[in-house]
Amino acid sequence: MKGLRLAYAGTPEFAVPALQALANSRHHLDLVITQPDRRAGRGRKLTASPVKQVAESENIPVLQPDDINLPEILVKLRDLQLELLVVAAFGQLFSAELLALPKLGCVNIHASLLPQWRGASPIQHAILSGDTQSGVSIMQMVQRMDAGDIWLKRKCKISSLDTAQSLHDKLAALSGEALLKALDLICEGKVTAQPQSDARASYCTKLKKQDGWINWREKTITILRKIRAFTPWPGTYTTFNGRRLAITRAVSELSKDSADVEPGTVLGSDKTGLVVATGDGAIRIQELKPAGGRVMDAASFANSNRIVETVLGLSK
Repeated sequence: MKGLRLAYAGTPEFAVPALQALANSRHHLDLVITQPDRRAGRGRKLTASPVKQVAESENIPVLQPDDINLPEILVKLRDLQLELLVVAAFGQLFSAELLALPKLGCVNIHASLLPQWRGASPIQHAILSGDTQSGVSIMQMVQRMDAGDIWLKRKCKISSLDTAQSLHDKLAALSGEALLKALDLICEGKVTAQPQSDARASYCTKLKKQDGWINWREKTITILRKIRAFTPWPGTYTTFNGRRLAITRAVSELSKDSADVEPGTVLGSDKTGLVVATGDGAIRIQELKPAGGRVMDAASFANSNRIVETVLGLSK
């Protein structure tokens, strides 16, 4: 079966496995498009995106436009006579002209089982909502957000211990195989992509740092899901003595002492962590990160701070 002549547009770690799959496939990968180098780290050093680093290691030409829709960029892409443009977490909107430029259009790798969780943060919202499964969808791109026809879906389970990072890694690993299978379907021309049901669609917004604030009056399950969903970013946090305290790992805790106290009250501590009252029970914080400090076990933090019987989160 003849391979497709294509380009790949992606930027973060999530987009790397699919790029690697394409680079080792029968398809002809003529170009990788990624975001311009950004300053990162304490030294604010210009750093190439994960996708660029892989592309260069595979000796694939790289293009880094500030705006992929600029006329001069479209001319470059048109000159390649692409059959398909594959997109995964690229980070820029596509114009109608760009979507129509390749012979077979553009396909996108989306980290949800569309039409569920259209939008910018599907991995986090799947965990926040208590979903038991997620997956990747290979979708024909249109100008409406994540609304294009579906070529292929691949599912994976969400475990009770999955964080956004671990689920991200599962879905990224799944994306390469799913993409190559979808490209086979496109090459064969024997099937057509299936329309999504707009009536069944759910949406998620881009996350902000302040979304990680813990409201201790919420239910235990809601707080625990937030901690898992927002690890590693934007993180979940409260305050202790007016200073930010990030919560990085916690579990549910049975406690008879939580019924008659203010939510957020630290009920006790031992070598396994801190017990904190919630709106309907308690959680045990196992790991945390004080402002300006490192991630540490909660028991060590309690040993060096008078925290029992204080109330967390009295100020933002």
